[in-house]
Amino acid sequence: MDAVLSVARLILAIPFAVAGFAALADPISARRAASAWGVPGRAVNATIAVATLGAIGAAVGLTVTASAWASAAVAAGVLLVLAGLAVARMVSGKPSPATVSLLARSLTLAVPAGIVLWEGRSNAGPSILPWLAGITPAQQFAIVAGMVVVGIAWWPRAEPRVQPSIAPRVGPSIAPTADGEAAPPSETAVHGERDASRQVEEQPIRQAPALIRKTPALTIGMAVFDDFDGVYFTLQALRLYHDLDDAELLVVDNFGCAHTREFVADWVGGTYVLADQVAGTAYAKNLVFERASGAAVLCCDSHVLFEPGVIARLKRFYRDRPDCRDLLQGPLVYDDGTQVSTHFEPVWREQMWGVWATDPRGREPDGEPFEIAMQGLGAFSCRAEAWPGFHPGFRGFGGEEGYLHEKVRRRGGRCLCMPWLRWMHRFNRPRGVPYPLTVDDKLRNYLLGHVDLGLEVEPVLTHFADHLPAARIEAVLAEVEATVIPRAERTLR
Repeated sequence: MDAVLSVARLILAIPFAVAGFAALADPISARRAASAWGVPGRAVNATIAVATLGAIGAAVGLTVTASAWASAAVAAGVLLVLAGLAVARMVSGKPSPATVSLLARSLTLAVPAGIVLWEGRSNAGPSILPWLAGITPAQQFAIVAGMVVVGIAWWPRAEPRVQPSIAPRVGPSIAPTADGEAAPPSETAVHGERDASRQVEEQPIRQAPALIRKTPALTIGMAVFDDFDGVYFTLQALRLYHDLDDAELLVVDNFGCAHTREFVADWVGGTYVLADQVAGTAYAKNLVFERASGAAVLCCDSHVLFEPGVIARLKRFYRDRPDCRDLLQGPLVYDDGTQVSTHFEPVWREQMWGVWATDPRGREPDGEPFEIAMQGLGAFSCRAEAWPGFHPGFRGFGGEEGYLHEKVRRRGGRCLCMPWLRWMHRFNRPRGVPYPLTVDDKLRNYLLGHVDLGLEVEPVLTHFADHLPAARIEAVLAEVEATVIPRAERTLR
């Protein structure tokens, strides 16, 4: 029985030791896994630290007689929790390979754990090292070989990222267009952008020691609302055509789609965050920065495409400027691949503050960066520590452009158009807009933003007087006043 208990303890100890040391070797993957299983962002690091130390402690405890039974009980409890999580996920949605694997592994390890708990209640067997010293060399070799095989089998494997070999090329020339406005086809035009780089460097695939570089250089995050197709093609384009070495893929789901969760967490190996408590683009984008592990963040819509080389160039930009506090954006490229809009002019039109416009300096991808007043927020980037955040009261759609840019400037940063950071956005919605889109939300967000910045709200009220009845405007204004605006007499024009 001593031999059975010793082997059972070894079989149980090896996977726990592997899990602990794997987390030490690759903390980024460990954090991604914790986020994918629903651990809150602020608790991820503490959870990983406790789990890592607990796994290694349980593995060591299983090798010593005095602590073997207690360690087996702890291991059994952990396995029960993991199996419960796997079953809950399988019941709530379509079973994924990762979920089925977790359940199978937990049930497999439950067998040696049960043997130790049942047969080792009074005596869990000898300590492992003295026991190994007392068996024959052939048995020792067989035991050690088996330990190596089990350890290799249980070591977590990440899906390899294949970096395509991309030769430097010159993109299509941009035909001259008249300066001024370029009107997108819908109200959602504020969401879009495609970054493009004409200088593409072939980047080698690198595996940097995780204990030296504990956080990725860049998080590419997107906020999504009921748009699986957009998430799928944006993420797959990033994986197929871009240098994602030292980059994290993050999706904040403001709707709650099981297909999106499975694709992001199980197939892409990215970080999936369910955030359906409040419906709103600003709320979801705030969470992109809150949950990002990267030192810098590229936030984009779930239906934006980037040309080859943009991600690599953005990482080089931040690597060369570690103290950058600027907000980086680039020209929106329209569906014809030629026309671009480099910024918003701060003009009120069609329930929006901002009209698409073109600065000639943005037509040449290798041109120098220049400052802009504002731009659509379909794709934008800044260092995580420089993120000023949207007003927590924002909800629905609208009010973000201009507000974010002014907050960045007031914190000492600049709002720059990087001509090489070009982005293409899917504006057309043949099946309709899936997310909440109301005039009331737009008015409320603009009022909250203007008050937060100390700007006069009369331009907001005047513009929306053409789109809402006076009674409705008064109701929204009263709602805002009750929380953030000092009571004052205002006259609607």
